[in-house]
Amino acid sequence: MKDAKSKGYACPRCTVGRCAPRTTTFADLYHGQLLCIPNLAAYVCDVCHFAEFEQEALEALWNEFYGDGPADEYQMVTGQNRGSTYGGGST
Repeated sequence: MKDAKSKGYACPRCTVGRCAPRTTTFADLYHGQLLCIPNLAAYVCDVCHFAEFEQEALEALWNEFYGDGPADEYQMVTGQNRGSTYGGGST
């Protein structure tokens, strides 16, 4: 997290808070089971707690769990594609 974002940036979800570097728990569905990975690097909003994970970390997780399988068979759950019951977002 040593790039221009390292000091934080305006939250893209609520536009009120600031996303700053922290660690948080990554949660996703893996073959119908809940997968939780604690202490993953992310930028977390201080108001709405939106979390944007480091792309490199997500790619490493993807390779670990899905290997070289075709990406179109799987879709990671993210804040952008969760239903309206999660955090007030919309689909």
